[in-house]
Amino acid sequence: MKTVFILGAGASRAAGGPLMFDFIDAATRIFRLGEAGWAQPHFEGILDARRKLQGAFVKSTIDIDNIENLFSTYEMASLIGRLSDLDESVVKQLPKSLRYLIMRTLEQAILYPIDGKEQVIPAPYPYDAFAELLIELRDHREASPVTVINFNYDLCLDYALTLRGFEPDYGLAGSPVRSKRSIAHYKVHGSLNWFRNPETGEIAPQPLRKLPMRTYWDRLGLEHPAERPIDTMELIYGPDKWGMDLYPEPIIVPPTWNKGWYQEQLKSVWRSASEALAAAENIFVIGYSLPASDQFFRSFYSLSTISDSFIERFWLFDPSPKTDVVERFSSLLGPAIIDRGRFRFECEKFDGAIKRLAEHFGYRTENFAGR
Repeated sequence: MKTVFILGAGASRAAGGPLMFDFIDAATRIFRLGEAGWAQPHFEGILDARRKLQGAFVKSTIDIDNIENLFSTYEMASLIGRLSDLDESVVKQLPKSLRYLIMRTLEQAILYPIDGKEQVIPAPYPYDAFAELLIELRDHREASPVTVINFNYDLCLDYALTLRGFEPDYGLAGSPVRSKRSIAHYKVHGSLNWFRNPETGEIAPQPLRKLPMRTYWDRLGLEHPAERPIDTMELIYGPDKWGMDLYPEPIIVPPTWNKGWYQEQLKSVWRSASEALAAAENIFVIGYSLPASDQFFRSFYSLSTISDSFIERFWLFDPSPKTDVVERFSSLLGPAIIDRGRFRFECEKFDGAIKRLAEHFGYRTENFAGR
């Protein structure tokens, strides 16, 4: 049976990543702690523009605490060329600055375990276990082949697969043909390791490197195991590039009303994801609660699942209250899933979902323990 995993922000939460509603809070905290680093000017520009937006409350309401709303507002400001008394040249840079703010916030929020014992640094928790599960399911008769549709920008799963000698198949136009050591990983909103080739204009993903444990243990002066952030450029170029100004603008598609225009850049990724959903017999949703505002995904799911395949399992894992999230998914799913008892909700975080799925497919769960 063909299996599709859909990962939302709740999956990244397990590794330290912020959610939509508290992303700006996390970014502000990083800025105030002096950890914005190379992205300091971008944080300053974004947070200053956010303060200017407070003036809109007199005549309208804008949720300036939600990264999705903020991205949408800055896109509109760039389009019309105005936001309060900011210079137009500054306004036009806001979408780019917000991408860098997202990149740096994820860099600082997501933590890698450094214990000084292993040869290489493991992936952020619990992505090692998830990558192991994916690799096991590739050969399982009730699950293979396996596809991951990921709404997140981070590199947690990409790195976990790299550690196991697998490469993500991103579905990008011009990417190499899928190999026996690849797993379909469609990051439909972009990724921190995707950049535009200045010569061809194509999106070029950069492979990740295995990070040597001893280098970071010594650099950080650790005496006890700890979890620490690691810069994107070190994951791409290696730790010897530490501190260098190597930050091209990442391909990050804003989760906003303007998706249609942006998705032209990632058409091949969305089409690959749609083909996977069309053939899916198992769909496992983890950490995505289907917010009422996401009409884009509702349309995408509905159109993609018009096919001859039958969905045997549609399982939703989310720590949100059951009545809220189940009602939203029930309004999306058709009678062939709901009425036939193929929809299941489990109030679990990412690590709990991994353990449940491992148990269901008959794998030992020692490596999938929660924390």
